[in-house]
Amino acid sequence: MKCGKLLSAFLLLLIVLSLVTLINPKANLIADFSTSLSTQSLVQMSLNYDASLLNQSTRIQIYNFITNTPGINFRGICNYLALPIGVVQYHLAVLMKGGFISNRRDGRNKRYFESRKFSSNEMRIISVLRRKTAGKILTILHNEKSVSHGIMAERLNISSQALTWHMKQLQEENLVTGQADGITVRYSINEEFLATLTQCIQVTV
Repeated sequence: MKCGKLLSAFLLLLIVLSLVTLINPKANLIADFSTSLSTQSLVQMSLNYDASLLNQSTRIQIYNFITNTPGINFRGICNYLALPIGVVQYHLAVLMKGGFISNRRDGRNKRYFESRKFSSNEMRIISVLRRKTAGKILTILHNEKSVSHGIMAERLNISSQALTWHMKQLQEENLVTGQADGITVRYSINEEFLATLTQCIQVTV
């Protein structure tokens, strides 16, 4: 915002100098001004302003937590850092406007990431891994390749119906496939996303 105001003031000044030049052509004020205030100077002003956004202890604490815990949701930031909701909301807004972080909608949650570090597909998979039960399912299937419906429900200590619901969500995300095996179903990771899933698991451990 501050940088935008500086650029607006710069453009206004150029207009004034242009009018002066029209009145007095011998006054080459624009050339003199352009020489003294180069494009490089404007870029440096912008960079200094962006860097100043991290010169605040709570804000940099939130930023560092997000970079170290990609895909964390809003409540997770508040709870882990023991910060009030309003404080976190304010600093997240500043970091978003400054381009330091981005977020992704995941159901009722917004999940936060360091800007330009992950692809949209990686952010999607990391978001799923951050869900408690879905994350466990993906990790089990990643490690064991193929697991039957009954064994998976037993491993997670949830009902068959609950597992069916979670598997439907993961299949809609195109991350898991189900193959009939007699009277049961065996689940596996979609091979298309196996390499990406491996990378995402590593950053969420």
